[in-house]
Amino acid sequence: MKDFGKVVFVMIFLFIATIGCARTLYTHPTKNQQDFERDRYKCRLIAEQSAANWGSPGNVFMIVEETKRCLEFQYEWQPEK
Repeated sequence: MKDFGKVVFVMIFLFIATIGCARTLYTHPTKNQQDFERDRYKCRLIAEQSAANWGSPGNVFMIVEETKRCLEFQYEWQPEK
């Protein structure tokens, strides 16, 4: 029974890791790829500072989520469906 628990744990871990690797594509009605790279860079810096302010400097999960939030709400990039 212990082996079954390990197998389930490994399967869940791999599933979550695979989902986390999926890249989100963004679109904007008036901006191009160069604009996206610039906006993403700015958002990344903001996200890194935010994570540090919350006591989690370098927390990848927090930085990724904050970067996405910044792109969508501050720069109006929309995730492609």
